[in-house]
Amino acid sequence: MKRTVSILTLFILLLTFTYGVSFCQKVDLSGTWEGSTDVPDVPEPVKMTLVLEKTDEGYSGTINDSLGMIQNAEIEDFEFEDNDVTFNFTFSDGSNYITVYITMTVEGNIMNGHWETEDGSSAPIKLEKIK
Repeated sequence: MKRTVSILTLFILLLTFTYGVSFCQKVDLSGTWEGSTDVPDVPEPVKMTLVLEKTDEGYSGTINDSLGMIQNAEIEDFEFEDNDVTFNFTFSDGSNYITVYITMTVEGNIMNGHWETEDGSSAPIKLEKIK
């Protein structure tokens, strides 16, 4: 009986250690994320593609849209903390430069949140990791 309790205790400690190590591992956001968002004055949802690469400093990447207005725009000020992602990018609409600020929460292979611009435009955005 005493040996069974010792083995059971050792097993519980091993499980606790294994769970703790896996829980502390950081999520890797590297890869391609695709999804859609709404854009003012555009009747259909716009497809978005975000490509992230892990670097020594955090993440770098580019973002594109199906309208062709945003083509490989470099993301800036990328932060990832407590499953929350924030970053921004700038693009030209032909006459103005527009900065878009994105805030999303990561849940598994889904990023869900919203974007906004300085003029007050905003909409939900949802991306799913495809590779």
